[in-house]
Amino acid sequence: ASCTGCASTSTGPGVLVIDSSNYAVAFDAAVNVARTDGMKPAVMDRRGGYIHTDPATAGSIVEPWKPKASSARQALENTMTLQRRTARFEFRPAGIEELPNTNIGELTGPALLSDSGVDLTTYVGPIEVRVWVNVERMYKRGVRRGTWTLSTETVSKEIPADSLWEQTPSRFWVPMARDVARERALLADVELQLFAE
Repeated sequence: ASCTGCASTSTGPGVLVIDSSNYAVAFDAAVNVARTDGMKPAVMDRRGGYIHTDPATAGSIVEPWKPKASSARQALENTMTLQRRTARFEFRPAGIEELPNTNIGELTGPALLSDSGVDLTTYVGPIEVRVWVNVERMYKRGVRRGTWTLSTETVSKEIPADSLWEQTPSRFWVPMARDVARERALLADVELQLFAE
């Protein structure tokens, strides 16, 4: 079984190249790795080759039972603010460039929802495995933080002029960054499970 890992530059994620004969095992390993890391797979598409997870709250310094942070700085950030992570595993035929569909007319054929248009359950050849881990931070609307101490934090309450209209939620999540260190760790765990087979 051929399985090689190669690191990419700091601008892109790490890539794991597998043989198509190992696709089913690699897909199951990615699902298992996501679950083990605390991110429950929400969408799994074997034909299209992707796994998307539900968000998982990131562990802080005082919460050792939650998933570990990728670095000491990240653990401190998780302690100071509420953050969560989502992961997206993608399996793609190696060397196939994705081009937008510019054809006008009715869509026909298999795997219409697949980005690459290839059914990976029947594909023969090398497959690239990538993972993206996104960090989101929760914010509260109307929070006024004191400049000297956290005890002076207050929350303003907005009263709508027309009470019939719905108010926007007071809490919302904002994408902050990619967690490249976690991406590489997840790919390493997938590779480790492949070699264990």
